[in-house]
Amino acid sequence: MKILNILTVVLLSHSLMAQVPDAKVNQFSVVGRVELKEKADQASLSFSIKGVGPTLRQAVESANKKTKDLTDKLRAFGIGDSNISTSQFYSSENVGDKAFLSSGRDFQATISTLVKIDSLRLLQPIIFAISEAEIESLSRFSFSLKDDVGFRRRARIEAAFKAKEKADDIGKALGVTLGKVVAVEEILSQPGGYPIPFNTVSFRGGRVSEAALQVSDESGFFAQTISVTSELRVTFEIK
Repeated sequence: MKILNILTVVLLSHSLMAQVPDAKVNQFSVVGRVELKEKADQASLSFSIKGVGPTLRQAVESANKKTKDLTDKLRAFGIGDSNISTSQFYSSENVGDKAFLSSGRDFQATISTLVKIDSLRLLQPIIFAISEAEIESLSRFSFSLKDDVGFRRRARIEAAFKAKEKADDIGKALGVTLGKVVAVEEILSQPGGYPIPFNTVSFRGGRVSEAALQVSDESGFFAQTISVTSELRVTFEIK
């Protein structure tokens, strides 16, 4: 019985070893890395409008009316409702510029609105239209791409092609034949350069100074170059 048990263990061990992949298969790894760049084709910004009044309700109504008046002007430029959204709302007692002998400014309400601009040629006229309204601030300015997901996919595909090209070059130089891909690892996939903050806007008498804007012939702004880097490690079998 003991001999039979020993033979069973030996046979089982050989069976398990036969199922283990050969760890000594000849293989080598290469890294494919690419950085793609493309001009931004959309932008976004945020503006804040303040309303005051003798009651909190009237302060909110004042801020709402000013915001609606301005967003109606933006719609006239072709900005759709889906590209206009309230990003922040704040209301409280007005302690900053409250009138000393009057209750007309006892409360304040501030509404921040986020605007996405699909056409960069509209960027400058929209900024000036916003600056001519009674706004508190203009901020959170950024450039981006409409097809950001597709841009990243192209980077990954290019990195894979780069890894294959590098592997073929090394294989030919060393006189070896490449086999199948045995492993792929994404080392890096990240944007490089967007969105950018535009935090410094000059106001003079409630209007944006034209000197604060970087003017180009086409859109009033130099569209930022968007970049994304992708890096893959690919391991090939050597036949």
